[in-house]
Amino acid sequence: MVVGLPSKGTKKLSYFSKNKVFVVAEMANSHEGDLSRAKKITEKASLAGANAIKFQKFYAEDEVERHHKNYNLLKNLEMKDEEWKELITFAKKKNLKVFVDVDGLRSAKAISPLNVDGYKIHASDLNNPFLLEFLSNEKKPILVSSAGSSLNEIEEAVNVLQKIPKEIVIMHGYQGYPTKINEQNLKRISKFKKRYDFPVGIMDHVDGSSKLAKIIPLLGISLGARVIEKHITLDRSKKGIDYFSALNPDEFKEMVDLIKMTNNCLGTGSFKLSPNELEYRFGHKKNTIAKNSIKKRTKLHDKLFEFKITKNKQYSVPFYEYRGRKSSSNIPKGAIIKSSMLGRESKKIAAVIACRVESSRLFAKPIQSIGDYTILEFLVKQIQKSSKINDVVLAISEKPGNEIFVKFAREKKLKYILGDDIDVLKRLIDGAKHVNADIVFRVTSENPYIYWQAIDSTITKHIQGNFDYSTVLPLPLGSSFEIINRKALEISYKFGKKRHRSEHADLYIFENKKRFKINVVKPEKDMQKPELRLTVDTPQDLILAQIIFQALGKKGTLIHLKKIIKFLEENQHLAEINTNIEMAKGYAKIISNLLKDGKVKH
Repeated sequence: MVVGLPSKGTKKLSYFSKNKVFVVAEMANSHEGDLSRAKKITEKASLAGANAIKFQKFYAEDEVERHHKNYNLLKNLEMKDEEWKELITFAKKKNLKVFVDVDGLRSAKAISPLNVDGYKIHASDLNNPFLLEFLSNEKKPILVSSAGSSLNEIEEAVNVLQKIPKEIVIMHGYQGYPTKINEQNLKRISKFKKRYDFPVGIMDHVDGSSKLAKIIPLLGISLGARVIEKHITLDRSKKGIDYFSALNPDEFKEMVDLIKMTNNCLGTGSFKLSPNELEYRFGHKKNTIAKNSIKKRTKLHDKLFEFKITKNKQYSVPFYEYRGRKSSSNIPKGAIIKSSMLGRESKKIAAVIACRVESSRLFAKPIQSIGDYTILEFLVKQIQKSSKINDVVLAISEKPGNEIFVKFAREKKLKYILGDDIDVLKRLIDGAKHVNADIVFRVTSENPYIYWQAIDSTITKHIQGNFDYSTVLPLPLGSSFEIINRKALEISYKFGKKRHRSEHADLYIFENKKRFKINVVKPEKDMQKPELRLTVDTPQDLILAQIIFQALGKKGTLIHLKKIIKFLEENQHLAEINTNIEMAKGYAKIISNLLKDGKVKH
C-alpha cells in the first residue's frame, strides 16, 4: 500500500539537485557537550568532503519528562546558546552548510535567528503542532525524519510545513542502536520517491563496523535517495593513489558476500512498522499530554496539551485527531490522551472511493466529463458537503494507467492509497486504515448524482443505532451510498472468499446478515424510483448525466436529487435513454430482498 500526499508546490531545488547527492555529516551528540570537540568533528566533516554538518539543539526540559531515565544525560550534553553561535560561525568558515535538529519550539526559536541553512524535524516531534506551525513560516529547507512514523503522520506534518513553499526532504531510516541489516527496508525509498514531489534521503544507522556501513548509502542512491545523512567519527584511514577501482582477490570475494547481504537488507518496501520500529516509536515519539485537568465535554485544542516523551509507553492521539472534538470524560493533568477519551460521538468517518480506469463498458468512467466537472470531481464536491465525514481517500488501483487519479488527488488535496487492481475490499480497508477511520462512507466513483442531502442524517442514525452497515433504499440506481464499519469490512476480508473482494465489497455482509446489524433507511416516497439509472456505466448513461448537468447544474452548485427525479419524470424521453440496460434488472431484486428480510431494520 502506498499512501499519497497533496502537493502545494515547492521551490526550484537549490541544495538538493536531482543530479547530485547532498552529503550531511551528522554530529549528533558525539561532541559530549564540549565546544572544542564539536569544532574538531566539524573540521573533519569539511575535510571529508561533506556538503553540510548537522547539529542537534535541544533543551532537556523540553525533550523528556524530568523523571525520564535520559533526563540527566541530556542535561549534561546541552551546550550554551553562545557556544552554538560560535560553532555555526566556525562551520561556515569551513565551507559547510549548517542544518540543525530543532527538538521542540524553544529550540527552533533559539536557532532561527542564527545563520543556519536549514532544519531537521526529528521523528519525536513530527506530531508537535507548535513546532510544525513555527517552521511552516520559515523559507529554509527542512529535512523530515520518517523514523517510526505512520504515513498519515508524515503527511499531516508536511501539509503544515508547506504553508510557505520550501525545499522538503523525506528522510528514510531510524536509529536502532544500531539498526539491523534486515531492518533497513531500503525499498521504502523507491515508494517515497514515487509518491512525493520532494527529494528523498537516507539515514541508515547501520553498525559502523559493518562491511555495509559505506555501501548502504550507495544502495540508497541507486533507489533514488538524493540526501545522505551519516554519523561521522574523528578517525579515518588515509587512502592511497589508485585505490578507487582496484580489487584484490580477497576483496572480490568480499564484494560477492556484500551482494548477498544487500539482498537481505532491501526489505519489501512495506510501510507496516516492524516490531523493533514500534519499539523505537514507543521510546522516542512524544505523546500528547494534558497540561492541566480537562473537564468532560470540553472542546479540545492545542493549548490544552504539551508534547513530551513519556515513561509510560502508549499511543496518544495526534493533534489532527483531537482538534475540534470533545472529551468524553474528565481527563486528569499529565494524562496521555487516547482515542477512548474522545467518546463514541467522535468516531472517525472517511469516504473511501475505489478508483480505476479499466472497464469493459466505458473506459475511465470517473474522469469522464459531465459539463464543468469530471464525474469524480462532482462526486467529491457532494461528499465534502457533509459535516460528518472527516476525510476523503481515493483507493486507487496500482495497475499502470491509473496515475491520473494520483494527479487528481494531489491537485484536489485529497489523500490516497494504491492497492491491488482486483481486490477492491482490501483497498477500502487500507484507505480507512490510512486515516485511522472507524467508519467507511462508500460510494462508487462513477456516480455523479448521489443523495448527498441524506449523508449526515444517515451517519447519525448509523452511529446511534450501533449498526454495522447502513444504506438508503430504494433510490435511482447510482444515487445511494453505504456506511460500513471498518470492522465489518475486515471481517468480510478475513472470512470471505475471492469473490467477496471484487467491486462487490459488501457481498459478504449481505450473504451473512445474521452476523451483522444492518439498517436500510427508506427515503421519501417521491424519491423511491429504482427504475431510474443515474450511474455512469455505459455511453448511454454518460449522455443522460451530461444532459442533466446541462439542464440543472447552474454555476457549479450541487443538484438536489429531487430535482433530478422531477426533471426526468417531466421528460420521459430522456429517462428512456438508458432504462433498458440489462444490468438494471438485478438492482430491484437486491432491494426487494433487503426490504423483505425481517432482520433488516428500515
